Amino acid sequence: MSDRYSVFTAPRGGVMTSEVGVITGELELHTGAADDGTLTLRVRYAGAAEWYTIDGGPYRLHDPRDHEVLHEVVVNLLHRPQP
Repeated sequence: MSDRYSVFTAPRGGVMTSEVGVITGELELHTGAADDGTLTLRVRYAGAAEWYTIDGGPYRLHDPRDHEVLHEVVVNLLHRPQP
């Protein structure tokens, strides 16, 4: 399994999680990709211990080699400037 991590500021409206609903502020994204393409997307408050599952899914990559690119796309979507 490969793992990627990035810190970002949540967009207006925050990020919806399965466990606690919307979280906002400075967050850390974790994406993990298994050899079979299974993908995990989690966030936590930057520096906190507890991770939350991003609402939606299940997530799967057609090719696990796409993990790095997908991680960057998700970070950019979550961190894009708001009008």
